[in-house]
Amino acid sequence: MLMPLAVGAGPLAVPLLGPWTDGRAWQWQWQGDLQPLWWVIGAGGLGILIVILALWALVSLAPVVLALVGAALGIRWLAGATRRSRPDRALQILRERYARGEIGKDEFDAKLRDLREG
Repeated sequence: MLMPLAVGAGPLAVPLLGPWTDGRAWQWQWQGDLQPLWWVIGAGGLGILIVILALWALVSLAPVVLALVGAALGIRWLAGATRRSRPDRALQILRERYARGEIGKDEFDAKLRDLREG
């Protein structure tokens, strides 16, 4: 009940402040020069705005960047997995011949060395 009364009476109380001011409460004049502090405040506000925009861009683009990096790493992992999973057929045959006793240890080592070099 008191809140609407106080809000409604506010504009009526402004003229009563006249005796405590110099009579120019609502007048403003351009002096032609700005205080150096205003330039500092303006530059600080602009800096804060730039930081906020950069953080906003970083946060909004983070899922896209993470998805692209994840896709690239996944493709690279899959490509590497297929390369490693293919057994060398010549090495497999050499081991089978050694296991069956068709070749000896010295011949196996020599052929294994040849396969790894070439």
